[in-house]
Amino acid sequence: MKNLILRGAKGTVFWLSLIFMLFLTAVSLVSTAYFNQADFYGEHPRYRMDNILINLVFIFLVLAVLVFLNAKGILEKIPVKGLAAAAVLFVIAVSILWVRVSHTYPEADQKAVSWVSYLMTQNNFLFFEPEKYMQIYPNQLGLAAILEALYRITGGENWDAFRYLTAAANGAVVYLLYKITDRQFHSRKADCLVLIGSACCVQIILYTTFLYGIMLGLAFALAAFYVLLVFLEKGRIGYAVLSGILIGISILVKNNYSIFLVAMVILLLYQALEKKSWKAVLAAVILVLAFAGLNRGLTAFYEYRSGMEIGSGMPKTLWVAMGMQEGERAEGWYNEFNYNTFLETGCDAEESDAIAKASIADSLEKFKNDPAYALNFYYKKTVSQWNEPTCEALWVNQFHSGEFSRIVQSIYDGKLYTVLEEYMNLFQSLVYGAVLFLLWKRKKSWSMEQLFLPLVILGGFFFHTLWEAKSQYIFPYFVCLLPCAAAGLAEASDILKKRTAEKIRSKKERIRKNAEER
Repeated sequence: MKNLILRGAKGTVFWLSLIFMLFLTAVSLVSTAYFNQADFYGEHPRYRMDNILINLVFIFLVLAVLVFLNAKGILEKIPVKGLAAAAVLFVIAVSILWVRVSHTYPEADQKAVSWVSYLMTQNNFLFFEPEKYMQIYPNQLGLAAILEALYRITGGENWDAFRYLTAAANGAVVYLLYKITDRQFHSRKADCLVLIGSACCVQIILYTTFLYGIMLGLAFALAAFYVLLVFLEKGRIGYAVLSGILIGISILVKNNYSIFLVAMVILLLYQALEKKSWKAVLAAVILVLAFAGLNRGLTAFYEYRSGMEIGSGMPKTLWVAMGMQEGERAEGWYNEFNYNTFLETGCDAEESDAIAKASIADSLEKFKNDPAYALNFYYKKTVSQWNEPTCEALWVNQFHSGEFSRIVQSIYDGKLYTVLEEYMNLFQSLVYGAVLFLLWKRKKSWSMEQLFLPLVILGGFFFHTLWEAKSQYIFPYFVCLLPCAAAGLAEASDILKKRTAEKIRSKKERIRKNAEER
């Protein structure tokens, strides 16, 4: 019975991951979701067909270069630690450079949470009052706390302080991706490729200016997983505690990293059943308690300071209801339904929840009566998020002012914008294809630990299929695909190298036999 459960759990993660990556690879090779700069502010995804030949040629050229490097033994000779230092420093340096030259400023939620944080440095808790920002979006409290601390240290509403912190987080993400790849795949080539791939993932750099905690939260989430891997190897509870603290901080910064916590608990419960380990069960409990404790502690701290109770904000059903509706942006994207409904009810959670549930019921009835519409709705909701290769990395830099160099101006609205967009499109197809190849190649040898990041990706897919959609939300999951993509490219280059060598030997053998016959 135990073996049946274990095989079923691992098989479910594997086959769902394989099917999803097959879908993403196929869709990315033939089409692309994109944003027209003319309606950037409207955040309206559009769709176009790709030239599949160009995508395939790009993948072929990358593989050809890797086979050449492999044949010459170059990847084996590269000092990995030196490459890691170079990749980390490169990403941090270019991220800081982008902060300095981009001249962006925050708008929308970025601007709101930044202003709330600045007021908190003045002990002004105006936005903690009923029907104000922090009562509507209490999930922003963790990010606001970090911004407040930085603003107190640096003085004023210093946006760049957080951006420099994000640049450091970018470097941490690159390093952690390398360490996780090394632990999971034990491949020097994969280690080199994930470092090169991370440095080539230009979205990471472009997101440095975004005052929203995405990269900072990802750094803590990846650190939590890495420490958990160390716990699974050494069995010391102290590592579980540290992992719990790290994932707790990650979720406080950005709630979406709760998906990492769920995946970590699933992995621990799997290990507990497989190895009959009480420590794994204890670690799962510790992770959940650590997050709950940090969350409750931070809330209590600001309730004490503000003298006001911080509520639970908008009911989660409002987000789900909105994710089942059409709007000006795209299927399931933000259309103000949740915000307007909550305000119109006077921020009454029960009344808002009832309205949301009625809307969900209406949407389900509509989907039931018209399955073709439902299929088209969720197809577009999926591709508008997962097949938008920039992940809104260019979109998040749309608010800018001041004097720009010609290069920066070209990135904003010139030829370099198109070049970057097309590059990210090709890079996305390469990553998806490499992950798909690895999944199939190792179909009989995956461990649950190695399937952790694919499990996180699946969690992101299911969550944002139900929740509000946005290609920006997919960015962390795309970054999390890089270790598997690197391992996939390493294995593909090994296979091609072997086959190329066999063909050369076979050709030489034929030439030799022909010479002897003469």
